[in-house]
Amino acid sequence: MVVLDNIKLDIPKDTGKDFLKHLMGGRLNPQIEKLLEEKRGVCIKNIFPKAIYEIYEIEKIKNNSVYFKSGHIFDGPNISKILTGSEIAVIFIFTLDGKIDEIIKNESKNGDTLSTIVMDAIATRMLNILGEKVGSFIKKEGIKKSSWGSTCTYSPGQFKWTIEEQKEIFQMIDGDKIGVKLNKSMLMAPFMSISGVYGFGPKNKINKTRVACELCPKKDCISRR
Repeated sequence: MVVLDNIKLDIPKDTGKDFLKHLMGGRLNPQIEKLLEEKRGVCIKNIFPKAIYEIYEIEKIKNNSVYFKSGHIFDGPNISKILTGSEIAVIFIFTLDGKIDEIIKNESKNGDTLSTIVMDAIATRMLNILGEKVGSFIKKEGIKKSSWGSTCTYSPGQFKWTIEEQKEIFQMIDGDKIGVKLNKSMLMAPFMSISGVYGFGPKNKINKTRVACELCPKKDCISRR
């Protein structure tokens, strides 16, 4: 099991801007532009990016189930589709840590709705940036041969992979090692955390879906990539 601590992120100055523009009808007023710059600095000071991942060999994929040699099983039509052709899977969890969650909650409790929305947008984009960085580490680990490639990443809660599958992921990876826990509702704490999987295998056999959004019919989703 690999633990990555104190991950350094390159955070662009416009982090969160595109999400807010989409949310607010395509443009931001000077007040929000100023708030975005201010809160970006607050967010940067209060994130402590970490990740953990482990490699698992795939035994077989039958119907809508993925069977691992470890005895673990993933269920769902899309996860089985994405991992078809893969020989191994890398299961991961990454997080911005709990401090940023606490700050956003305090903004909300204080009744500052605008600051809450702005900081949530910034932190969400930072979480995506962390995911891209962790993904680059994982791909170096998972691509064992020059003829191999990687699938897209896929997470519980995305289209047709139920949030209950988090339980299986947390049996495969010890989230406690990076301070991430699973509650009774199968949600992670800290909230700014993501779990999921990449598949690896011969390029001519693995699934060619580029991003999980291609599997989802919701074309107007604000988080669509």
